[in-house]
Amino acid sequence: MMIKRIFKYILIAVLAVVIMEPALAQRWKLRRYDVGGGIGMTQIFGDIGGTIDKSNWFGLKDIQFDETSLAIPLYIRYRLDPVYTVKVNTTLAFGHGDDHETRNDRYLAGRGRSYKTMLFEFSAVGEYYFIAEERRYKSAAMFNRRGMLNNYMSFSAYVFAGIGGVYAHAREIIVPDPAPYDLVKESSVGVVFPFGIGTKYTIDDRWLVSAELGYRYSLNDYLEGYRQDRDSRYNDVYYFLNLTVGYRLETTRRGLPGFLDKEYRQAKPTVNKAARQRPRSKKEALK
Repeated sequence: MMIKRIFKYILIAVLAVVIMEPALAQRWKLRRYDVGGGIGMTQIFGDIGGTIDKSNWFGLKDIQFDETSLAIPLYIRYRLDPVYTVKVNTTLAFGHGDDHETRNDRYLAGRGRSYKTMLFEFSAVGEYYFIAEERRYKSAAMFNRRGMLNNYMSFSAYVFAGIGGVYAHAREIIVPDPAPYDLVKESSVGVVFPFGIGTKYTIDDRWLVSAELGYRYSLNDYLEGYRQDRDSRYNDVYYFLNLTVGYRLETTRRGLPGFLDKEYRQAKPTVNKAARQRPRSKKEALK
């Protein structure tokens, strides 16, 4: 008897997946946009402090936690399909560093330079999900508490690449005994190429949390406000490690966010506020 019951539940689960799979595969179209923001860390590699080359994994070996600074990212993402998305980012970040106990200090006889700077980046990237969200119905957690088919898995993962611009403003530059080849520029603008890897944790059909490690190669060599014309072999680069919280926006049939589609807002039924209130007691319910 027990074996028949187990077989029955397995058969029901398999049929539910087969029947509902086409609907689940299109579910992403209902919420194609998500917006979010968060907090992160940044580290800059320029002509002061740590440097970048192949021997130190393009700066990764020179990362120092006492020289990481705050980053504040904001973004909006649009899903082209279950695997590809495009995202627009804005990030306000800060950086600081000095030559003490770095490659520059060892190789260039203790120059004693230091800096503090602020960056503002605007970029657009394309994302490719090598672990896509639409495969999540294969999760072991197939049904939720109400007995409905659960279409949520814990994680998805992606890689990204794109292009953008960065504005840098050096708030403090210390260059003792400057030489003719020591060049200082407080403010500068340059092109930046972001790429990296990220992962997302899907909470429900509205909320998600993301972690992202991004490398930025800049065509600007004044991110920290300083450039040594004699020994500088690489443009400045920087890294972001960001943690963000995102909210998915309801998407209309015309592909617009619900709050921007006037026809959708007018057609959407409104619920009386009083009707939404639940009775506090059985006596109120009878009234």
